[in-house]
Amino acid sequence: MPDLTLDDVRMENQRAQIYAARVVKLDEDHTALDAADNFDTALTNALVAIVAHEWSGQEKGKKSGWTRSARDLLKLIKKKAEVECKARPAPGEPDVYVIPDPHPATDDEQPARVSEGYQLFPVKRPPLPPLDTRIDVATLTDALDATQPIRHGREGGRPLERRHIDAPLALDDHMSLMVLDAEREDRHEQSASEEDRREWARALKRLERLGKEEADRRAAEAAELHEGRHPKHNPDGLDLQDCLVCNYTAFSSEAGGELGMQIGVGQCLVCHYERSPAIAAQEARELLYETRWADD
Repeated sequence: MPDLTLDDVRMENQRAQIYAARVVKLDEDHTALDAADNFDTALTNALVAIVAHEWSGQEKGKKSGWTRSARDLLKLIKKKAEVECKARPAPGEPDVYVIPDPHPATDDEQPARVSEGYQLFPVKRPPLPPLDTRIDVATLTDALDATQPIRHGREGGRPLERRHIDAPLALDDHMSLMVLDAEREDRHEQSASEEDRREWARALKRLERLGKEEADRRAAEAAELHEGRHPKHNPDGLDLQDCLVCNYTAFSSEAGGELGMQIGVGQCLVCHYERSPAIAAQEARELLYETRWADD
């Protein structure tokens, strides 16, 4: 394919991000009222990205100059598989086509044999499979048939099935996409952050109801309630830490901490703010990055 311009890269990234955002929603709930619209948007952006990467310029109609519909792009891929080696029919699977991995793992990149010093029965790990892109034209077309009446306010639509969602998820193996893991992680972190803000608000309300005298009393007792680090009994334990909500040295967290940053999951013994595993991981990563930047 020709070299990509900055605009090409920008559009490819945008299409990949739109695909990821919509298809992850479908993966979480393909029965939602907006499932039909999400499916069409996700599939169209994914197919445009793939076709633009593999056959630059052919993602657009010759006369209109507009990007082709998902249905037309599926027909194009099927046609390409019949005349080119870049896409090929999947053996024994009607209307399923494969775009081979352009850079399969070489022998040098395959997992090494496990050393006898680390495993009782050493075995050679299986070779890494090629990351081929599987395009299930039959299933994707059926999903378009099911959702098109719904999107256009007509009768005759059908709800999406699980197989309809698995087919666009499989497109993420193409090198123009590969975005689903990052999208899922971002959604997980966003959800955790939103819950953490609610937890902060609840803890502040508790602190307000407690009053300063009761809060001081709880802070004084925190050291007795906390099972912290002990050289013999709990060498991996964490000492009491300052609570970011109430500022008392009363945050009791579990042993270890994320990434060795001494940030563990736990609860404040004064305001009862709870730090979740996801938030502990986020704060540990941020502290780790800050430490590394400071060292540089």
